[in-house]
Amino acid sequence: MTRDVDADDEGAGVAPQGVDDHEARPPPEDSFATVGNEIRLEILRVLHERLSVGDRSEYTVPYSELREAVGVEDSGKFGYHLNRLLGEFVEKREDGYAIHHAGKELVRTVESGAVGRSEGGESGPTDAACFCCGAPVTVSYLNGYVSALCTECDGALGFDFMPDGALSSIPLPTGAVGDAVEIDPRGLLDRAHGRFCHRVRVFGDGVCPRCGGRADAEFRVCPDHDTSDGLCPACGIVLPATIEVTCTVCSEGGVVPPACLVSHREPFHSLLADDGSTRLGYETFAMMAGLPFTVVDYEGETALKYDLPNVDGPVVLDAALDIHVES
Repeated sequence: MTRDVDADDEGAGVAPQGVDDHEARPPPEDSFATVGNEIRLEILRVLHERLSVGDRSEYTVPYSELREAVGVEDSGKFGYHLNRLLGEFVEKREDGYAIHHAGKELVRTVESGAVGRSEGGESGPTDAACFCCGAPVTVSYLNGYVSALCTECDGALGFDFMPDGALSSIPLPTGAVGDAVEIDPRGLLDRAHGRFCHRVRVFGDGVCPRCGGRADAEFRVCPDHDTSDGLCPACGIVLPATIEVTCTVCSEGGVVPPACLVSHREPFHSLLADDGSTRLGYETFAMMAGLPFTVVDYEGETALKYDLPNVDGPVVLDAALDIHVES
């Protein structure tokens, strides 16, 4: 269950003393204006294709080869657009040009379909089960979100922008979805939820999986929670509490079932292993989201208490996402 409010070239940078990091960055509108041109995007695509993990010398492309690959005969026109990319997106080296991390991220975003219009669709019932009632689950893709939908109950999320019976709502770009809703809905279900589980585990450790910034976590507890007739009319969620995670840098985040954030830690990890859930996917998500818990006071702060079948005594998850096994 989530709704986002979804680094391989790591580096480090330090802002000048006395200068706020956000102030030191170029305005976002300048960056978008720079790449808002078909020729410049094609330059970035060509440079991105040259990437080689094994040999960094192959990152560079000579000027003449780059212009030929982009397909611009006018050298002056090509040079103008190439120069506009230098610094922020492209680096000029002795033997040619190479793409920066920002340029690679832009190409990946465009090619993934994250900024394109998404097609909608819903599958038939799969062999996956609803963690609320056990009924078969279908898969939908709507407005850029993959959702698991229960075929019988109200699901776990009752927000007005979600399909009926929603158990989850996970952002995924159209390029990653393709035609999987029709031909491989269970595979799509596992890919989307496996990626979700991986990312929220990183969030649970206080790090944004998108940009590497510091991530904050905050309990969201419904004071008037009532699920006697299905979804709670006050909060629209079946769980008595969720955790909202937010990156302090890029604002990436979402609302997450609490146990999903710590499913890689004991004793939750052993519970998954005992169940045979050794690979991240829908089953991992469903098992963690479906674990019953109560909202309690722990050392003067709000916490969640789980009674896990593999532990003698209650397991408490506190506001700092630390786990305590009570004897």
